[in-house]
Amino acid sequence: MRFRTALPYISLSIIFLFSLSAVSFADEVEAAPENCSYEKPDAEKYEAEFVSVRRPLRVDTSDEFKVKVFVKNTGNVPWFSKKSGCGDAKMSLGTENKRDHASDLYSPDVNEENNNWESEYRVGMDQLRVEPDEIASFTFWVKSGEKDDVIKEFFAPVADGVKWLDEAKFSFEVIVGDPIEDKSVLVKKLIYFGESGSVLDLDLNAEKKLTIDLSDQKVAVTLGDKLVREFRVSSGAARTPTPTGKFAISEKNEVRVAGKAPHYIMPKFMMFKGEGYGFHALPSLKTDGGKFWNEAKSHIGIPVSHGCVRLLPEDADFLYDFSELGTEVVIKK
Repeated sequence: MRFRTALPYISLSIIFLFSLSAVSFADEVEAAPENCSYEKPDAEKYEAEFVSVRRPLRVDTSDEFKVKVFVKNTGNVPWFSKKSGCGDAKMSLGTENKRDHASDLYSPDVNEENNNWESEYRVGMDQLRVEPDEIASFTFWVKSGEKDDVIKEFFAPVADGVKWLDEAKFSFEVIVGDPIEDKSVLVKKLIYFGESGSVLDLDLNAEKKLTIDLSDQKVAVTLGDKLVREFRVSSGAARTPTPTGKFAISEKNEVRVAGKAPHYIMPKFMMFKGEGYGFHALPSLKTDGGKFWNEAKSHIGIPVSHGCVRLLPEDADFLYDFSELGTEVVIKK
C-alpha cells in the first residue's frame, strides 16, 4: 500500500520522532488587564485559527512537562477567560475525538501556580481578555505515566455555551519513555490514529470500514473500533440519491471519466456499487482546463451530487490510499 499522500495529515513533529526535542518556551503571551466592556457588533462571530503548540516531543516516565498552545482570535468579539469575571462566553480548550472526554494528560496538581486545567476535559486561557486578531495562549502542565507509551490528544477552542470552534481543532503527540515499536509501524500508527489516547492501542491489521452518515454529510474512517479520520462529503441530491446499505470497494481508478454528459473527470475514484456509484475527489470538466470544479468545492457538506460521494481533493487522496478492494462501506440516513 502507498502512503505518499498521507504525510500532510501528520504533525511535523513526526519527522523528528526519534530524536529528543529541546523546547523553548520563550515569547510568552502576557495577560491583558481585566476589562469587560466592548462595542458589540450586529452579529457576533466566534472564530479561531490554530497557530502552534509547544511541548517536549519525548519525555521520561513519571516526568513533569509544560504544554503551551497558541490560537488566534479571528472573530469579531473579544475572548474572555473564566478568571476574568466578565459575563460573556468564556474561552477554553476542550478535548476532542471524543468531545469533552477525560484527557489522559489531565494533571491539575503539577505546578499549580502556572497550570490552567479547569477540569479533566478543559484548559483555561492564560490571558483575561484577547481582542480580535490577537493571539491567545493556553498553558497547562502534565505528568507522564509510569509506562512507556505514545499519547495523542485532540483539542479545539470552545466558547462556553456558544459554540465549538472546529476550524481550529488540532492534535499533538508525546512519546513517553522508550516504547517498543518498529519505527515504520509507529509512524504508520501516528498517521492513522485519529482519536485521543494511546497510539499503541491501534491494530493496523484490524478491519477497515467507511461509514457515511447522509444526515450530517460525513464519512467516518475506522480501523476496528478506532477512528482514523472523519471527512465532510457531498452525497446525492434528492432526485439522484446516494444508495443506502452495506457495500464494498469493488474498483479503484486514479481517474475516471463519467460516461454521460457533461462527462465529469473524477480523480481518486473508488466504486462501491454498480452503475457508477463511488467515492471521488471534486470533479472537473474537460472545458475548464482540468481544474477542480469551483462550484463543487462550495458544495462540500451539501447533498448535490448525481449519487456519488464527493470529497475535497486532500481527503480523497487519503481515503484512496487507505482503502483496499473489499473495504466495507456502510451508508445510512
